[in-house]
Amino acid sequence: MTTTVEIPRPPLDEVPSTDIDLHTDENLLDSLNVYARLRELGPVVWLEKYQMYALTRFAEVTEVLKDWETYNSADGVVFNEYYNALKTTSLHTHGAEHDEIKHIESRPLAPDKLAELQPVLRSYAEDLVGKLAGRTTVDAVRDIAMPMPMDIVTNLVGLSDDVDRDDVYTWGVAAFNSAGPLHASRTMPGLECIGTFMTYAEKHIPDDIKPGGWAAQLFENGRAAGWDEAKCRGVMLDYVFPSLDTTIHAMTAGLLLFAQNPEQWQKVRADRKLLKSAVYEIMRLASPAQYFNRTVTRDVVLGGVNIPAGSRVLMMFGSANRDEIVFPDPDRFDVERNPTNMVSWGGGKHACLGKALARMELTVLFDVLADHYERFEAGAYTYEVNNNTRGLHYLELTLIPVGD
Repeated sequence: MTTTVEIPRPPLDEVPSTDIDLHTDENLLDSLNVYARLRELGPVVWLEKYQMYALTRFAEVTEVLKDWETYNSADGVVFNEYYNALKTTSLHTHGAEHDEIKHIESRPLAPDKLAELQPVLRSYAEDLVGKLAGRTTVDAVRDIAMPMPMDIVTNLVGLSDDVDRDDVYTWGVAAFNSAGPLHASRTMPGLECIGTFMTYAEKHIPDDIKPGGWAAQLFENGRAAGWDEAKCRGVMLDYVFPSLDTTIHAMTAGLLLFAQNPEQWQKVRADRKLLKSAVYEIMRLASPAQYFNRTVTRDVVLGGVNIPAGSRVLMMFGSANRDEIVFPDPDRFDVERNPTNMVSWGGGKHACLGKALARMELTVLFDVLADHYERFEAGAYTYEVNNNTRGLHYLELTLIPVGD
């Protein structure tokens, strides 16, 4: 278990301060307005409830992402000591250990391997559209956004065919809830749920994983590096949890954005080369993972604020991606904006392991949908309440096929 060092409250004349609780249901559901208010306070804001500095703007977030030595991940990057004590993933490691983990776990995601996946993903997407044929109104979350990421996790990672997909999704949701502070109502249930995954993993992994899958390769390469089974299982979490909810939320956000902005969908349908920039724009506005934090290893000045060594700084990705200084008219969806600098996938050494795969999944899905559907019309929708992610729980979508 990590030990949290309480940092003295900074002088109020040096940094704006707020007692806001980011993790109430109201604030989680109203996060965009919360972020806007925090940006108005300044680029660096002292969060009294969390005893850490919030980085609300793009410049400061990217500075932290680039400087992994000053802003350390080894003490964990979430809001509670229990999750931060998990030291087997690339998320919570630093330096040479982090580099070794990233090197081994990234092998199935090398560019040549991803190129081989292109026809596989297109087959998934075509099969999905085939199942939608004849249906007019669907729940875009479960009927469109969930199937492909679920196939990726269970089939390509190589989980047993006996694993319950509902359990896999529940574990993914719980992983992000368990990253919250202990005072938040969803944190302890999330941690307990992750315990059920650990129980499953100890019983079935590696004995029941599929030969040749990503998990099997990880165990083979991990053992060659001297890892024991417990470490291999821990590193495997990087394949299962981050790649699921975040991609589902991005896909659903894209469907809602295209339904609300039909002229943008027509631009993409007319020029598929715009899909690349459209995916970045979807990710900028969706920002599925809202924040992670780092520990400051030396006294620094960030955003004009003196921050002492030992402090924690909270990188607010969802806020940075709507920074008006960097993204003019930031709430507008524009498939031609091409915000390749957005921070939804992090950056630097700790950039998201699966970002290239996620880009490919989103691109293939919307490319196939553009072949078959003239437009979408959004009905009722609700957002999921989660300690770390922002995404839709339900989206009623009417599908208008090409030619209708």
